[in-house]
Amino acid sequence: MYYAEPIYRPPSEADSLLVQATIGCSSAARGHCYFCGSWVIDRVIPQKKFRVRPVREILDDLEEARRTLGGRVGRIFFLDSNALVMRTQPLVEITERAYALFPSLERVSVYACAGDILRKTPEELKRVREAGLKLLYVGLESGNEKVLELHNKGSTVEENVQACSKAMDAGLEVSITLILGLGGKKLSRQHAADTGRAISRIQPTYAGALTLMVVPGTPVEDWISQGQFEMLNQEEILEELRQVLEHTDVQRKVVFRTNHASNYLPLRGDLPRDKERLIATIRKAQDQQVPLRPDYLRGL
Repeated sequence: MYYAEPIYRPPSEADSLLVQATIGCSSAARGHCYFCGSWVIDRVIPQKKFRVRPVREILDDLEEARRTLGGRVGRIFFLDSNALVMRTQPLVEITERAYALFPSLERVSVYACAGDILRKTPEELKRVREAGLKLLYVGLESGNEKVLELHNKGSTVEENVQACSKAMDAGLEVSITLILGLGGKKLSRQHAADTGRAISRIQPTYAGALTLMVVPGTPVEDWISQGQFEMLNQEEILEELRQVLEHTDVQRKVVFRTNHASNYLPLRGDLPRDKERLIATIRKAQDQQVPLRPDYLRGL
């Protein structure tokens, strides 16, 4: 199996077979998001330069995994940061082959950028769904336009909403990610409120929150050293999380979680059913009635 390290996968793919379909992040052409480790990796690790692997190499890795693991694979995650950038036919080919090799396979999933979802036609998205690609992880990051522009996200709020809706219309499940603290102290209130509203518009299958952690060598680190960006403290992160939920209003089930290692308070619940319970738990944490993850246990 070939891996161009370091590799990243969503927390919920911890037990999945990881297969390198693309390498690096497809946003390299615009310089990457300013908070992301890819900003640094792309400059110091030559083998992480973005590229799509040849289909034959991906199929070889799948076949090697079959020889090693037998058919006991329930989930596959195609690395790296945005495998949906692949052309439709190769993506269909490797997905179909995965199901043929692993009879117990229940799900194939990938990271996806809004632009690549929007570039595919509804028919193409349905093709990859029919092949067995079931779940897309989309980095919403924020529902506030100023925050997205600040961090060079490369997509607007409206593009993110449209992309997620288009994918779900094609039958794909969507898991969106938001980043607490991404607006710093200056944009915290707008970031929280607008992110809750964006979740309400999308009504994704899953929504997960991370907390901003500074990656050395990124523009965010420079902003902080120059006094241009103020990080939120623990109490402010909890308040921002509470406000995100306060401004979220969905009519269908959305699994909400904060199980990423960067977070102070792990939460899991279904919106809208558990909204008030989740908010009550946050309030208890704010009143120091619920233990929080210490900084030394937090990580990317």
